[in-house]
Amino acid sequence: MDACCPRREPDGARPGARGRLALVLLLASLVAACEYPGVAHPMAAAASAPRLGGAATAKPVPAGERGSSRGGGEQAPVLQGTVPMLLKDFELQPDALAVKAGTVTFVLKNDGRYTHDFRVEGQGVDLKGPKVGSGRSTEWRIALEPGTYRISCPVSNHADRGMAGTLTVVP
Repeated sequence: MDACCPRREPDGARPGARGRLALVLLLASLVAACEYPGVAHPMAAAASAPRLGGAATAKPVPAGERGSSRGGGEQAPVLQGTVPMLLKDFELQPDALAVKAGTVTFVLKNDGRYTHDFRVEGQGVDLKGPKVGSGRSTEWRIALEPGTYRISCPVSNHADRGMAGTLTVVP
């Protein structure tokens, strides 16, 4: 090869160009997957307008596994039909609630800086609503049977940081 011309790959690319491009693409995908204050998660765009998810059926948690996040035996009022849930950094409001069995519509409002999600889980059951971007709201409808469930935000470590509570479903 001539001393005036740099060495090139057989396809005409400079040495190492593919590796640099792969590194740039990898870093871009990692940055896009992170949560930044004031920046909606890419998956949250689909949840920007209120919508109803398909009805899902949950099973109750056995009585021996029931618990409450409220201290002192305080009873939550029993709600029916539509239940407002405020998702904050890093708190669910309310964190303990009671609803009548049947179809429940959770109105999920994100009043935090980060994208949040809402999960209802119990023995063998793990149902997740749509992701909700900062400042957004959406509706999620599910059918619930009597029992006690754990509610939480399954995004990253949000539940460990306080976004968890108890849902009691009464007949």
